[in-house]
Amino acid sequence: MVDKIGFFSSLRFKFTLLMAMVIGFFILGGLFLTEQNMRRSLLRENIEKGVGVARAVAFNVEDPLLTGDDLYLFSAVKTAGRSQGVTYAVIVDDKDRVKAASDIGQVGMHWLWSGAAAPEEIGDGYLLRRNAEGSLLDVEVPILLVGDKPLQLGSIHLGLSQTHVNQAIAQMRGQLGLFSLLGILLSSAAAYLLASFFVRPVDALVQGVKAIGEGQFGQQILLQRKDELGVLTSAFNDMAASLREKEFIEKTFERYVSKPLAREILSHRHQLKLGGEEKVVTILFSDIRGFTGLAEGLSPSAVVELLNGYFSEMVKVIGRFEGMVDKFMGDAVLALFGAPITVGNEAMRAVCCALAMQAALQKFNQAGQKKGQQTLLAGIGINTGPVIAGNVGSAMRMEYTVIGDSVNVAARLQSIARAGEILISEQTYACVRDFVLVAACEPIQLKGKTTSCKVYRLEGLSGAGIELADRLVREETDVIDGVPPKVSAQNSLRG
Repeated sequence: MVDKIGFFSSLRFKFTLLMAMVIGFFILGGLFLTEQNMRRSLLRENIEKGVGVARAVAFNVEDPLLTGDDLYLFSAVKTAGRSQGVTYAVIVDDKDRVKAASDIGQVGMHWLWSGAAAPEEIGDGYLLRRNAEGSLLDVEVPILLVGDKPLQLGSIHLGLSQTHVNQAIAQMRGQLGLFSLLGILLSSAAAYLLASFFVRPVDALVQGVKAIGEGQFGQQILLQRKDELGVLTSAFNDMAASLREKEFIEKTFERYVSKPLAREILSHRHQLKLGGEEKVVTILFSDIRGFTGLAEGLSPSAVVELLNGYFSEMVKVIGRFEGMVDKFMGDAVLALFGAPITVGNEAMRAVCCALAMQAALQKFNQAGQKKGQQTLLAGIGINTGPVIAGNVGSAMRMEYTVIGDSVNVAARLQSIARAGEILISEQTYACVRDFVLVAACEPIQLKGKTTSCKVYRLEGLSGAGIELADRLVREETDVIDGVPPKVSAQNSLRG
């Protein structure tokens, strides 16, 4: 997962760049159109000015051209040449011979303008030609003798330079270019601030998602907005609240049932219903011997404290061997191996768990003696067989448990086990006979059965059994309820 986004990959930069490009496009487009309109306007103004000057000269040189007053003609040409933008002035007669010109060397020569062979524009009383570069215009205005039928005596040619037009346009381009650049910079800054305004909630959401990914479900983003980001933020807060609720439920479940069962319930919560399934499981019953008499000499709070300490140690051991604490019955514990989840070697796990429970109880008593606590002794019974495992109760209150004759056999074995003794049934012994050390006991007659049941007292594990037990102990990376990740089977079983 990318923890840090580079500036050029960020939404701020992309949004700012996009806005700058869009605004720059429109500004440059407007600048181009403005320049074209200004160029046309200045060009038309220059032509109209040149035409006006040429017409004024043509009106005043009719008689001098007719009488051959060259001095006046030269004076008129000189006056016309002083006008802004006029580069030359030439007066020709009706045969295109130069009568007066700004360049006196052209006088007497045939007038021929090399810029263009044909008029580019024919206006009202004038002709307009443009050179190839477009930098010079030639305005031709006829010199007419006024009468019933006007007679053309000649014409006047004015050269109009476009230099001042180009200079004005260049100046305008520089000013508008500076203004455009300033506009793009300001708009980019505004776009960056606007992008930050929209991206800031996204950054908060990213941090919140990272925190939730790390298991910190107490995330809540405070953002009062009515747009899509506000809806997204609200959805994130709802998701975080739902995860907090699920975590609370899971942890609450784990206080009453094993972690595997809690996960099973949460992952299949829509399938919870009354009934169950037939499974082969190993049932372990453990009960404290003489607890009723022991409790008579203690206050209720001391009894609860003693039981809680004892149950805490037993639950840790059961959990290490992948068992599930089905229920507590007074001072007794019912644990299941193989329900609701089958992990394999259930009978061996139950046997190892029973030995580890007795070893843990010895440590518990040793620690309790230092505090003046009563010594506890427990008897354990184990049986393996088919049961119905599932939810029992009502639609309003369900309890996961196992039902069947195999449960009764385990309960009966526990009831006849003496303090510190572990009794296993013939069915359990058949599953673990290669890994355990046992002593055969007198067969017992179970209520409702016509045949007796073989019983074995568990003495310990064989060498192969200890090796297998080491592999069966649950390996975890985190400390659970203060228990180290993995406790050696030998240490667990031998105390």
